[in-house]
Amino acid sequence: MAVSTVLLVAALLSTATADFSPSFRAFIQTTYGSATLNALARTDLGAAGSYGGGLHDGLSPTTRTPVILVHGTTNSAGTFAPQAAYFRANGWSEETVYATTYGDAGVTTATNVKMLCEYVQQIRNMIIAVNAFTQQKVNVIGYSMGSPIARKAILGGKCAENTVQLGAPLTSIIETYISVAGANRGTSLCDILFAPLVVPTCNTKNGLKCSSDFLTDIRSVSAYEGQYIFSIYGPSDDKVGFNTVCGRVSRIDGATAEKDNVPGNHDAIIANTVGATADLLTNHAF
Repeated sequence: MAVSTVLLVAALLSTATADFSPSFRAFIQTTYGSATLNALARTDLGAAGSYGGGLHDGLSPTTRTPVILVHGTTNSAGTFAPQAAYFRANGWSEETVYATTYGDAGVTTATNVKMLCEYVQQIRNMIIAVNAFTQQKVNVIGYSMGSPIARKAILGGKCAENTVQLGAPLTSIIETYISVAGANRGTSLCDILFAPLVVPTCNTKNGLKCSSDFLTDIRSVSAYEGQYIFSIYGPSDDKVGFNTVCGRVSRIDGATAEKDNVPGNHDAIIANTVGATADLLTNHAF
């Protein structure tokens, strides 16, 4: 089936995506407790809150490495229903495609969103839970701001805005990490004079200013994101940008490979590279 056809069908049926499977819910409840289940399932957001688990019972390894989709600013798990549908239509089963929603799914405007410790902890808990449930290493795809959040979740260590310790790196349980239009070095929009002072999302603690404590931290170590590390981005990205004072914004030091010439704006890069990400998870090369 063509990528465009899958994306169209998924967009029309995205409201059918709802919550984790009963078996995955039961596994999280039993293993980690109600607070973790509620934080990951996000049933408060209805169909857009989360998905994953399928018919798997958590008692044996899944037949394929699972993939976790990590959304960007003001998005939700449901925003990436088209990407999830593509994976399900191309070899991944319901038990191997996962997502949760961090944040409030767009209630807070993009200029006020920060990369909070609670968001990082939620994605970290999701990675740990999927790894334990499927008894497999996991693949992680981080989109836009979801990329630095996912990378910090894997790196661990101390949060940028407080003294919370996340724990040791999760590198050993990540097979492939892919950044798509990722704000790995912030956003060029935060390089505008005075932006860090007047735009909360550009703050120098846990914001998208390239020199923020958060972004400096995830660049302080290289090649921790997984066994294979890839970055996909393009020169016409209107949200993350392309160049910034810290270098190309989507570049990841120590990556296995990168593709930096994807055409289109930010949203087009995300929408039109789902096939490329699936190929990377299978072949580990562009």
